[in-house]
Amino acid sequence: MKVYFTSDTHSYLFPTDYIHPGVIDMGYAHLASAFEDGSVVLDGGDVLQGSPLIRHALRKGSSILPPASAFNAAGLDVFTPGNHDFDFGYEALSSLLSSLDAAAVAANVEDERGELGIERHAVIERGGIRLFVTGAVTDYVNIWNPGLKGVRITDSVEALRRETEAMKAIPHDFSICIYHGGFGNERGAIRENRADEIIPLGFDYLLTGHQHQVIEPRAEGRTTVLQTGWRGEWAAELSLQRDGSHSERMIRCSSSLPLSPSMATFAAQCSEENEAVASLSDVIGHVDGVLEDRGYVESALYGSSLADFICDIELKLTGADVAVAALANNFTSVGPDVTLSAVLASYPFTNTMVLLRMRAGDLREAMERSAEYIDIIDGVPAVSPSFAPGKNERYNFDLYRGLDYAFDYRKEKGRRVVRMERNGVDLLANPDTLLLVAANGYRATGSGGHDAYRRGELVRSFSEDMQDLMIDSLSSFSLKVPSPSSFRSYF
Repeated sequence: MKVYFTSDTHSYLFPTDYIHPGVIDMGYAHLASAFEDGSVVLDGGDVLQGSPLIRHALRKGSSILPPASAFNAAGLDVFTPGNHDFDFGYEALSSLLSSLDAAAVAANVEDERGELGIERHAVIERGGIRLFVTGAVTDYVNIWNPGLKGVRITDSVEALRRETEAMKAIPHDFSICIYHGGFGNERGAIRENRADEIIPLGFDYLLTGHQHQVIEPRAEGRTTVLQTGWRGEWAAELSLQRDGSHSERMIRCSSSLPLSPSMATFAAQCSEENEAVASLSDVIGHVDGVLEDRGYVESALYGSSLADFICDIELKLTGADVAVAALANNFTSVGPDVTLSAVLASYPFTNTMVLLRMRAGDLREAMERSAEYIDIIDGVPAVSPSFAPGKNERYNFDLYRGLDYAFDYRKEKGRRVVRMERNGVDLLANPDTLLLVAANGYRATGSGGHDAYRRGELVRSFSEDMQDLMIDSLSSFSLKVPSPSSFRSYF
């Protein structure tokens, strides 16, 4: 028996990211065309948010959403919803699930209206092999959607623990848990990523998602764990034998692979895709100037009104004292007329935000990492080679809002933050001052050499995607270019 697993497609169904020209090795249609006929097909959710395609289809009110059609064409057997599949309420989730030929499985989702058809587990028999398949979604749906009506999310680990008891009475050859959550060492009554707690329950497979990581299959005790990234870029293939032996491999999407007959039919009938692509050039809002990204060196030295705009969104969303924002490698300014394609190009990251409580001294350490971005070479500021180790990493340089700060690039690295004040308080002289800091989830993990963020206390996570927040902000009214942040560079 072959089993294929994907997760976090975010309705990227075709070989495009809607930003860069040409065909890209991504998209569920080409990925699923590699699945062998007659196999078991599983998905771990997050399809109702992400691509311009699903945004357009939801606003259009498509009776059958494109991801449901794609899953049906792939022969999907089991679907476990992700956190973003709850973002638009009960009716949107119900519309998605009712359009699927697959079973919806989530042990910790209690359907108070009884219309979703979600089961705690499913049993699949094929080729003489029986699978017990259960699933769960991250507990953090309760944090991100506190007003969710008609459905209740219970403790994922306890719900799955009950499933391990239930499966003892159900003959099966392999047990699979689809978990729309990942790995983390978290504290608090409600925890976002609990794969480490699920592993000891003893499923044969723990298929994770949510974090958009590619985690190669590995054994954790008796359990094989893995994660398949996002946007239809990777799938996992499980090869299961009647004698109990098994093997696993990851499959990379190839846009050069011809579409399977069923996927070709789906692609030909998906009118929403052409409509979504056409909508990229539509003007969605106006700015009374330009949200400017001046370039690799200039934005680092003089700031960026685009970064200030992003930070203002973060501050409004989170209530933070300080906001942190990075700019994309390929710099793009936005305005005066704003198109959807310009917004996506200016911020090509589908990041969500977190709110951290940090010591000023730890934030200063993180700022020192950003201050390593510029070197003075022959008297001229230039991007440091340490930020281009084989690739451009401007996305690991941050700008800040809510502080009065300065970098002196003439000083040695680690001593370049020469001013850091807030509301008249010298934070360099008061490093134990506590600050609420808004950052994207990527940065909060310490990625890009910003280890100091790992010492921050997680106050809250937010489910809103920054691209969506930018689009909503720019669509709702004629935006004013924000006032510049209080920032200076010396060189």
